[in-house]
Amino acid sequence: MITMRFLDLIEYAVKNLRSQQLRSWLTITGIVIGVIAMVVITSVTEGISKEVTDLMSTFSADKMFVVPINLDSGSSMSFSGGQQSMGKLYQRDVDSINSVPGVEDTARLVYGRSTISFRDKEITTPVYAGDSNVFTIFSDFFQIEQGRAYTDAERRSVILGYDAANSLFGKDKIGVGNTILINGKQFKVVAILKDLGGGLMAHDNSVIFVPFDEGTELFPAQLAKNEVTAVYIKLSEGYDPLEVKSTIEQKIASNHHVTIDNKDFTVVTSDFIQKTVGTILDTLSKLLFAITAVATVVGGIGITNTMFMAVLERIREIGILKSIGASNQDIQLIFLTESAFIGLVGGLIGFAIAVAFLFIGSQFGLPYLIRIRWVVFVFVFSALVGIIAGFIPARQAAKMDPVEALRYE
Repeated sequence: MITMRFLDLIEYAVKNLRSQQLRSWLTITGIVIGVIAMVVITSVTEGISKEVTDLMSTFSADKMFVVPINLDSGSSMSFSGGQQSMGKLYQRDVDSINSVPGVEDTARLVYGRSTISFRDKEITTPVYAGDSNVFTIFSDFFQIEQGRAYTDAERRSVILGYDAANSLFGKDKIGVGNTILINGKQFKVVAILKDLGGGLMAHDNSVIFVPFDEGTELFPAQLAKNEVTAVYIKLSEGYDPLEVKSTIEQKIASNHHVTIDNKDFTVVTSDFIQKTVGTILDTLSKLLFAITAVATVVGGIGITNTMFMAVLERIREIGILKSIGASNQDIQLIFLTESAFIGLVGGLIGFAIAVAFLFIGSQFGLPYLIRIRWVVFVFVFSALVGIIAGFIPARQAAKMDPVEALRYE
């Protein structure tokens, strides 16, 4: 009996909504926009969080790197809005890092924009010159699919990322043993790296590595004497990363004649990356959820307006229903079912459109992850918005005097 009553309510609600299709669809649109925003925001946030977690698995606590910019304050990453302090790293800084107890290995890196030629095509892209041990320090990240790593003593050798070899020059794929021109000089391809996948790591698929000493010849106008762009560090087992980081900071600050509070460099650890990314995601989530809330309120107002109009247009119908035995609760349930149905349909359509947007975005490297709990929440949420928005009009309809309603023209 209860099931039949529920089905009757659904059927009655659908019939009434279909009789006012244009108004119903305009009302549903408001909910659709709010649901799209909610699904896209939560899915992208979850996707980025997963990407960061996966990335952190390759950048463990025993690894860190130094860059010549103060990211602790004033960086775009920290949203603090202060002034960034930029400096330069030199070989003496690398020597100081190597002298710190707990530092097992370091790898230097420099880079510069270069002209790359292969066959009859030419492009301009960054080229990285790094010590060979960068591939052992980050062996979980940069894995060789074909060929071998170069040695520090080698000249004119190059290692290409997966995309650099397979798509950088369109249909012309580069293989191990091929020769490319970098700033007019011939380099032999000795290795191709494995595909890192999409998302946040997709950019690193296009890396081009040459031995460190080649950098001074390739980028003479872009580098000062003995300048190093970044230093990658691997720690010995059993040492506290925070203590090692502190010692490194003190030594480099001394070399640069700056204080720790006014430093022109940053020692980046896995904790630093996690906290920074977490701050960014939290800030973006709050901002975007505020936008979602506004869209949801607008959708809710639309449902309320539609249901008030429905009550005014169906006063005589309400009187007839009451005259044949419908209770106040029955009338209220009829209108609440209609408003809930509007919210639920809006949720279904919004979810479908959001998934389509996410799929299209993923083709351009946008990470996303749709969790079951969010799917359930979206549908419950959209139905609740409908119920809450339709509650006052439903109460108004339920309280109508049947005699007065029947007299209404």
